[in-house]
Amino acid sequence: METQIKKDRKALTDRQREVFEFIKERIEKTNRPPTLREIGQRFEISSTNGVRSILAALVKKQYIARSPKLSRGIDISQADRGVKSVFAPDSDEAKVMEIPIVGRVAAGQPILAVENLEGTVVVDRDFLMRQQNVFAVRVSGDSMKDAGIHNGDLLFARQQKTAEKGQIVVALIGEETTVKYFHPEGGRVRLEPANEAYGPIIVDADMPDFSILGRVIGIMRRY
Repeated sequence: METQIKKDRKALTDRQREVFEFIKERIEKTNRPPTLREIGQRFEISSTNGVRSILAALVKKQYIARSPKLSRGIDISQADRGVKSVFAPDSDEAKVMEIPIVGRVAAGQPILAVENLEGTVVVDRDFLMRQQNVFAVRVSGDSMKDAGIHNGDLLFARQQKTAEKGQIVVALIGEETTVKYFHPEGGRVRLEPANEAYGPIIVDADMPDFSILGRVIGIMRRY
C-alpha cells in the first residue's frame, strides 16, 4: 500500500519539497516533527496560515498526514522515514492518530483523494489496534442494525481490495458506498445486509464500477 501511495503522488513545488525534507530530517534526528512555528522560522514564513497552506498541499499530495489538534501533529509514512514513530514514545501525541473521514467516492478515483474527504477524527491508536491505512465512513440508514451498526455511526475500515467471506466491508458500487457482509459466490458477489427488511445486493465480481474499499475494524457512536 505504501508503494502504491508513493506512485500516486503528485510532484511537489520547490518550497513544498524543502518543507517536506525539513520535516523528514527533524523526525529522523529527534523522533519528533517540528511545530508550525518552527517551520515558519526555518523558512521565514511570517504567517502560520502560510505554513498551514503548505502542509495542506503536502497532505493533499499524500506526503504527510496531519492532526491539527496537536502541536506536533505531523506524520509521514514508514516508507519515507527510517524511524519507528514520529512521536516520543511516552508522549500523549504517540497515543493518537488522525483518521480521514471519507464522503462520496467517485469510481476509479483514489479513496483518499482530497475531493472525497469530509474531515478527520482523532482516535487512540490502540482503539484501532495500531493498524495502518485506516479511513472512516459515516453510516447512513439501518441496513446493518442487527450487526450493531446504526445510522450516524462512524465506521473505521482498513484499506484493502479483497476480503474474506463473512467479513463486513465498505464497498463502492458506482458512486455509492455501502456497508455489508461480503459473500463471494463464483463470478459474483453477494453483499448481505443485517436487517431482514432489506434484501442482498448481487453484483458481478468483475463489474468495473464495483470495488471493495476496505474491511470494517471499528465503530464509534455518539450518545
